[in-house]
Amino acid sequence: MAKKPTYDELKKRNRDLKKEAGLLKKAEKGLRESMEKFRTIFDNANDVVVYTGVDGTILDLNNKVEDVFGYRKEEVVGKNFAEFGFLPPEDLEKMIKLFSNVTRSKVPKMQEINALRKDGSRVVIEVNNRMVVNDGELKGVINIIRDITDRKEAEEALREHRDHLDELVNQRTKSLEEANTALRVLLKQSEEVKNEMEEKILTNVKELVAPYIERIKKTRLDDRQKNFLEILESNLNDIISPFSQKLSSKYLNLTPTEMQVANLIRHGKTTKDIAGLLNLSITTINFHRANIRKKMGIKNIKANLRSYLLSLQK
Repeated sequence: MAKKPTYDELKKRNRDLKKEAGLLKKAEKGLRESMEKFRTIFDNANDVVVYTGVDGTILDLNNKVEDVFGYRKEEVVGKNFAEFGFLPPEDLEKMIKLFSNVTRSKVPKMQEINALRKDGSRVVIEVNNRMVVNDGELKGVINIIRDITDRKEAEEALREHRDHLDELVNQRTKSLEEANTALRVLLKQSEEVKNEMEEKILTNVKELVAPYIERIKKTRLDDRQKNFLEILESNLNDIISPFSQKLSSKYLNLTPTEMQVANLIRHGKTTKDIAGLLNLSITTINFHRANIRKKMGIKNIKANLRSYLLSLQK
C-alpha cells in the first residue's frame, strides 16, 4: 500500500504546480503576443503573402490581396489557386509547374507572371516561394507576391524611349552621311568647274592674247609704248600664274605660236588650212606640229594629235 504524502509534501507539490501553472500562463501570454505581433506584420506587409497547402489550397493570406487583386480575404481563403481565376491560361500553367517544382524539390523559386485583377485588368507579379517544413516534412508553401506592374511599365517605357533615341541617332547619322556625300559631290563638281574655268582662262590668254602681244613686240614702238607693253605683259602673267601652276606642264611648255597651231588642230583644221590662217609655210606648220608632239611626249607614238589635244580638255 502506497504511503500517503505528508502535509509538507502536499504543500510543496501544490507550490510546484502553481509555479508550473504560472510559467505556462506566462508562456501562453508570450506566445499570444508573438502571434499577435506576427499577425500584425503579416497583415500589414507591403507584399501579398499567401499560405497554401501542398495541394495548392489557399489556407491564409494577408489584407494586401485586396490592394493588388481587388479580392477580399473571404473570397479567396479555401480556394485552390489553380481554380481561382486570377491567372490567364498560359501563366496558370507556368504557376502550376512552379508550384509543383517547389513542393517536389523544396527549393525556393521565383517567377514573373501575368495575372488578372478582379476587374479584369492586367497586373504583373513576382512570385517568390518559401517552403514550410516541420520535422523534415513539407507542410505547405508561403508565396510572397509583389506587384511589379509599375516597374515593368517603366522598363518598357525606358526601352521604347531608348529605341526611339536609337532611331533618331540612326536617322541623324544617315542624314549626315547623305549630306556629306552630297557635299563631297558638290565640292568635286565645284573643283572641276573651277579647274575648267582656270584652264580656259589660261588657254584663251595664251591663244587669243599672247600671240598679239608677240606681234606688237615686233612692230616699231617708242619707249613709252614699250613700257606700256611690258607692264601689260607683266600684269597678264601675274593674273594667269596661279592657274598655270595647276595645268599640265606638257601643255604649258608650248610657245604662243604652238598654242595657236594646237588650237587650230583641235578645231579640225588641216596643215594647209593652218598655214594659210597664220600666214606661215606648210613646212613651218609641220615643224610646230613636231614640236607639239615632242613636248607632249607623243613624238614616237602612233597617236592622232587632234584626238590627244581634245582629250586634254576633258
